[in-house]
Amino acid sequence: MTWKEAYPDIPLGQDACGIIAMAEKSGKPSHRIVRRTLESLYRMAHRAGAIRGEGDGTGIQTDIPRELWARFLEGAGLEPELAFNPRFFVGHFFLPKTEAGRLEEFYELLRREGQPLGVRPVLFRRGEVVSEVLGPVGRRTEPIFLQVAGLSPDGDGPLWELGLRLEASFPVHVVSLSTYSVVYKVRGAAELLKRYYPELSRPEFKSTIALGHNRYSTNTLSTFEQVQPFGLLGHNGEINTIERLRRELDYLGIPRTGGSDSQDLNRMLEGLIYRYGLSLPEAMDLVFPPVLGEVKGLAPELQDLYLALRQRFGPLAQGPAAIVSRHRDEAVFATDAMGLRPLWQFETPYEIVFSSERGVFNAEEFVGEPKPLAPGEKVYLRLTPEGPRVLPFDRHQRLVLERIAARTPVAGYRVHLSGPIRQAPPPVAGGSEPQVEEKPAPPPLGLERAFGWDRWDGAYLEALAKTGNEPIGSLGYDGPLAALNPEKPNLSEFFKETVAVVTNPAIDREREIEHFSTRTLLGRRPLPDGRGGGRVEELLLPIVLEEDQGLAESFGTLTLAEVKSRFKTATLVPKFGVEEGLLLGLKRLEEEAVKAVEEGAEVLILSDREAFQGGIWIDIGLAVAAVNRALMKRDAEGVALRRRTSILVHSGGVRNLHDVAFLLGLGAEAVAPWLLEEKARALEGRKGVAGVLEALRKGLEKVTSTMGIHELRGYGKIFSAIGLKPELAELFGTRNFLGSEVGGYGFLELERTLLEREGFLRAEKVLPAKDFRFNPRIYKAAQEVASGQAPYSHFQEKVRSLERESPVAARQLLEVRFPERSEVSAEEVDLSVGGHSLPFVISAMSFGSQGEASFRAYVEAAKRLNMLCINGEGGEIPDMLGKYTHWRGQQVASGRFGVHAYMLNSATVIEIKIGQGAKPGEGGHLPGKKVSPKVAAARNAVPGV
Repeated sequence: MTWKEAYPDIPLGQDACGIIAMAEKSGKPSHRIVRRTLESLYRMAHRAGAIRGEGDGTGIQTDIPRELWARFLEGAGLEPELAFNPRFFVGHFFLPKTEAGRLEEFYELLRREGQPLGVRPVLFRRGEVVSEVLGPVGRRTEPIFLQVAGLSPDGDGPLWELGLRLEASFPVHVVSLSTYSVVYKVRGAAELLKRYYPELSRPEFKSTIALGHNRYSTNTLSTFEQVQPFGLLGHNGEINTIERLRRELDYLGIPRTGGSDSQDLNRMLEGLIYRYGLSLPEAMDLVFPPVLGEVKGLAPELQDLYLALRQRFGPLAQGPAAIVSRHRDEAVFATDAMGLRPLWQFETPYEIVFSSERGVFNAEEFVGEPKPLAPGEKVYLRLTPEGPRVLPFDRHQRLVLERIAARTPVAGYRVHLSGPIRQAPPPVAGGSEPQVEEKPAPPPLGLERAFGWDRWDGAYLEALAKTGNEPIGSLGYDGPLAALNPEKPNLSEFFKETVAVVTNPAIDREREIEHFSTRTLLGRRPLPDGRGGGRVEELLLPIVLEEDQGLAESFGTLTLAEVKSRFKTATLVPKFGVEEGLLLGLKRLEEEAVKAVEEGAEVLILSDREAFQGGIWIDIGLAVAAVNRALMKRDAEGVALRRRTSILVHSGGVRNLHDVAFLLGLGAEAVAPWLLEEKARALEGRKGVAGVLEALRKGLEKVTSTMGIHELRGYGKIFSAIGLKPELAELFGTRNFLGSEVGGYGFLELERTLLEREGFLRAEKVLPAKDFRFNPRIYKAAQEVASGQAPYSHFQEKVRSLERESPVAARQLLEVRFPERSEVSAEEVDLSVGGHSLPFVISAMSFGSQGEASFRAYVEAAKRLNMLCINGEGGEIPDMLGKYTHWRGQQVASGRFGVHAYMLNSATVIEIKIGQGAKPGEGGHLPGKKVSPKVAAARNAVPGV
């Protein structure tokens, strides 16, 4: 009996992609390797997506089947021995069927582009496929499969460059183009692969190694082109830092694929090999370095190696990953630093195998116990005529060290492990007598208003300075979106983080804290091969102080004066003249940035301390975006100028954690929030500045953790704008919602805002900025209804009038257009969902966050209305367990407060809370005074903690 027959009401579960790699122990090509890899993919069919009964895709990479190609050549009247020439290459290409009439044009293009590279094609043929086996969608999107054979002058480098040129000038997808391997892939289930490509079943199709991949498409479309393996690898996982990885592609002048994150990861590794001369194990260690917590436990020479590699590249490919990769006679198998995707290593009598699952073979076939790769582990394999040679992780690391050190020295880099290099301790302020710290006067309110500060920013900073933590609030943010705010705040507030909780699951910062790093680099980083570097300092926190070297050292960072003394710097002032205008001011700023880097500036300091001296401040987010764009100008090697410098933002417009994360995401390496520092020092002295630094450090860890990122250097433009005009959104290079040329916020509106703000510096009396909040304006009406003093319609009218006069959300601008008459009577409308009468949910609120009376009333009301009421994380009152099962949902989060089997079985729905909410610990973020004996009983916690 099948699973489906036994459990007809339970859908088949789906997992992540399935990957496998298999090497022939004898070292001799065999058809068995191909057949066994295909069979293994069938057995991992549950690790493939399916849409309307069609698989997301499956593929296999093998050696060039030289015996088979000898027959193809002979059949075309060519010398069959050519197939065994080491310079012999085979290319597989997909062309859209709409381009069927342009085949000769494509062949001519290949000849023409290949000629200057020394690539000589000798045979063009349409590959044999059986289209009838495809499903309806697969058949509709099926490309033309072309095969090309010829001779390459120097391995795969010229072929890779040829592939880039072909894809840039013709609608073609290069499936594989190599002197050693070929790839076959299909949009469909695993069992279709050999049926679609008959040559895979021919006995003369032989290989010494094979890589297989079953695709489970989560954040991209299912197409023939995006099916794996690609030319170098098969990848199971998601690159949560893909924006930052793609930005590095741009910096290095390696073209993006325009496809999935896995495709661009493959492109990056190929670029490192073919453009920078790295071997596969070197490239893999460069792109997937061990976390710093692991590096600290390595031998000194390996610490040198990985600190050097991190400066040349860095942790820009974070996220769950298991990888099988192969280049020529080398293969590397790896898991991500967190170990979020499985990869098993085992042997049979005939093969060495790396697979997502052990179950692809029967247990009696194993030679020894299967071994799972540990988090961040890599295993190296080299193909030799005598059979594959396998090196465990420690020997892989030594191999990489040997190769890297032979090219460029790495000795001494471990000095960067503890942060900025300092030769002597910082000077101690004052003498031996205890000193009473004098707090400076707070900066004038007019200056704050000119840089976009409001009342909330002041209260937020006070909490940071006094407690070293961000303030904790409840009921969410009830202020207006930036586009709806009449005060028109700084541009950073138009951006919201774009979270994809399915494909970017959050990391629990509390439990995985040893993996987290807020480290950043200042200076000129070397290229991936070690050339072209300058002075580099590693900061443990991307916040630079204006003063207090001792405090800076205790947090592993620098002061502004230290930055200027250690690097060749150029200071640019983001401002424009009244006559000049914002756009011309931006253009001048861009030109100054390019000139400074071309003249050797290792650090660009964007400083607005003097922005209002003879000019008008340019919003600092806009300045960073514009400078980044300008520095995409390329040098003689095709590398962007941006790769030769770093950006330090010295700004009074940095008011909070959101601003810091926004600027770092845009591309700044570090931030020196001078006005924030001044205000903190005026509030609490040195202790206040330390509190701000500590709170920002923890805050940055929380921000990155919600995106499944554990090292800050991988955080990029993972945000979208709301309400900007396209002209402004385009400069930031992010998605933009609800913005138009008519109703959006653009350059003209921004310039007007900045000009108005300059007036605060000259005004005799300056009032704090208004900070409109929606909820306090309806509390009174709600209390009047609750106490029976007014009807519910009174509350409704109050809410509606506020939404009309002061909307805070986009939905409040929308109205439902009802027809004057409906042909359907109310009695005919069925609102039920499943076993509930109404399609609404009372959303999750925990017992600890509200009074007991309302907590009980919500679920009782849900029972009477036959709808669903979700209990927020925080446990259930014991006497309510099992009383409301049909109407109850239970929420489970990282704290797992009060969660037990009986509680979970007393609900119809279990809601998993990701990336937010209370963290592990007694009571989590709930203030101790609210953890009453009753709350503690529900949470299985200690009262008062």
